[in-house]
Amino acid sequence: MATMIQFVVGAAAGYVLGTKAGRKRYHQIKDATQKAINSPVTKQVVQSTRKALADRLDPNPRMKEVKNLRGKKGSKISDDTIILEPDQD
Repeated sequence: MATMIQFVVGAAAGYVLGTKAGRKRYHQIKDATQKAINSPVTKQVVQSTRKALADRLDPNPRMKEVKNLRGKKGSKISDDTIILEPDQD
């Protein structure tokens, strides 16, 4: 219930402040936002961020074979077993 009251109070305050600023200020904010969104710098930042996230969240991570566990005496790992771990490069 308290969050609903906070939401209503916030919406009312935003409405009052927005109407006092007027239509001219609204268009200034809208135009500035459009310029920022469509700028080449913003597009480059978004593209590089998407690439970094895609590289980080790769569904097929690179794996490498763990070689130092083979052939140890007393090991229960057979010769045809391959052990992989994520490649951290």
